[in-house]
Amino acid sequence: MQSEPETPLHAQPDEHLNLNDLKELDQQDIADLDLNPGLEDSIPATPIPSGINIASKRSLDDTTNEIQFDNFEDFAPQVNIRSPFSSNTNLSSLAHTLPDLDRSTRLRQLSMSQQSKFISYVDQQLLAIQRKFVQSRGLNDKLGYVTLSELLKDVKALLDFIWYSIDGLVSTEHLLQFSKEELNSKISSWEQEVLQKDQQTVKSSDFGQTYYIMRIADDLMDYVEKFEIAPSDRETISKLFKLFFILDRIFKLLIVGLNANNIKLNQTDVIRFIGIAERSRMKLPLFFEHCNIHGYHFELSKIYEESLDLCPC
Repeated sequence: MQSEPETPLHAQPDEHLNLNDLKELDQQDIADLDLNPGLEDSIPATPIPSGINIASKRSLDDTTNEIQFDNFEDFAPQVNIRSPFSSNTNLSSLAHTLPDLDRSTRLRQLSMSQQSKFISYVDQQLLAIQRKFVQSRGLNDKLGYVTLSELLKDVKALLDFIWYSIDGLVSTEHLLQFSKEELNSKISSWEQEVLQKDQQTVKSSDFGQTYYIMRIADDLMDYVEKFEIAPSDRETISKLFKLFFILDRIFKLLIVGLNANNIKLNQTDVIRFIGIAERSRMKLPLFFEHCNIHGYHFELSKIYEESLDLCPC
């Protein structure tokens, strides 16, 4: 049997180098290494204004940095996510309970005819939103969206309709009435129950709802960045953040499959969602910077945070 060839011998470090015969660099060699000898001489010193010593100048710089970068209020929450999305929303009329763990409480599955009507309606609403958006870009202001707030309202209404077919909630604002810890506890309890109980596999009733939710999330940032928001328009800014937070909660429940109809994102959808979420997290701060809107660092850091925490790295 032929054996593997032996590894050739390698020279040891400095084996062929005579350390006692090394030549030192002379002054001319050192001068040749300086590729720009006149650089330091060509840079003029910045003069210090009269009346300001070095200590006071440093104190002034520190004060400026504190004003620009160390304002604690800029990093505190500015939006009350549990407040109504619109002024005419009555949150007290919503049932303050999270989705039931009992699989027997699943919503009645729609017939093929009803599913077809559902898909047609959602397609029509998406097209209507897109047309109004295009009209607002200068074609016909009377037929288009005058403000971003109007577009957010239509998108939220369509999202409510789609989520109702999944979990039976009349308004997605319901999802914001619970803290992150409360929802995580509910998810943990549900996962433990699934592991402990020998349940029969329940067929998912997803006939396109997750596709439409994904499409809304993907289109939202493209719509938003074409509008201008005044820094004083706190109502529109609040609606924008709430819509992103609602989508975050929706995707969180879809990733783990905690909803009345057992609908869960597959691995391909999860990967696609990660791209959508990361793009939104990158572009929304740039949009706020473009509109000269400041002070929402906390909210910007929370965009899709909860749902991304459940995704694979």
